[in-house]
Amino acid sequence: MFGYVRPEKELLLMRDFTRYRSIYCGLCKTIKERYGNLPRLTVTYDMTFLAALLLSLSSEDSEMVREGCVLNPINKKVISKKHPALDFAADGSIILAYFSALDNAEDENPIKGRFQSLLLRRSGKKAGRLYLEMTAKIEAFLHELSEIEKGDYDPAAADIFGRLLAEVFAEGAKILEHPDRQLLIRVLPDVGFALGKWIYLMDAFDDREDDLHNKQWNPLLKFSEPDSRIFVEETLKECEEEIDRLLALLPYQRDGAIIGNIATIGLVRTRERVLAGIELPRI
Repeated sequence: MFGYVRPEKELLLMRDFTRYRSIYCGLCKTIKERYGNLPRLTVTYDMTFLAALLLSLSSEDSEMVREGCVLNPINKKVISKKHPALDFAADGSIILAYFSALDNAEDENPIKGRFQSLLLRRSGKKAGRLYLEMTAKIEAFLHELSEIEKGDYDPAAADIFGRLLAEVFAEGAKILEHPDRQLLIRVLPDVGFALGKWIYLMDAFDDREDDLHNKQWNPLLKFSEPDSRIFVEETLKECEEEIDRLLALLPYQRDGAIIGNIATIGLVRTRERVLAGIELPRI
């Protein structure tokens, strides 16, 4: 489900793209330091966006170092390290991946889901103990989703995933040191809700034909293909406008160009590509 919240690389200045990559690689390395090598597979563009957003709002920036990468150990690159935003995004990545695997084990991909959940069991439980309340709410929302997916096709399932991501963003807001911290605590959950709804519907449209062929539950199967396209496009645009409006309220300390690129261009271009059946480019 994750992987849609991405920048439009060609419209970022080189320094901003280098910074974005440093956060992506920093999240990957933070996952390694906290949970080991294998869980690094849980790193996503979506949680990189959350890490970048939290970093952009924090009074203190991350450390910037030059290090090699497991994929390219010789050529060193700039990497963001040692910041609560990266720690939280790493923990959140593990929690979401673990519960997603458990959910798949019960529903659409039982073999793959069981295998992934076994691989992530130790790190998932470790991360969950750090955020007991958030983890319990995530588990409850996924259970609610599972129940709704046993009934008639219902696009309201997107709201449940929106509430789930709102909890993650709300928890992320609590880690920030900022003079206007209360504003962040009020606004970030709403950003998470709109973004979660956007991600869920984007994924549902992307999977619609496969789910129809494989007789899997998909909320958009309530509509004909033309009607589902109209519904998704209108709803995604509403979410994009809400995300843009909310993010404009926030007091950025840095990296506003990166957040703006993702929110006002990246989401739009991803929507246009997915609805047109165009493969998303590598970043």
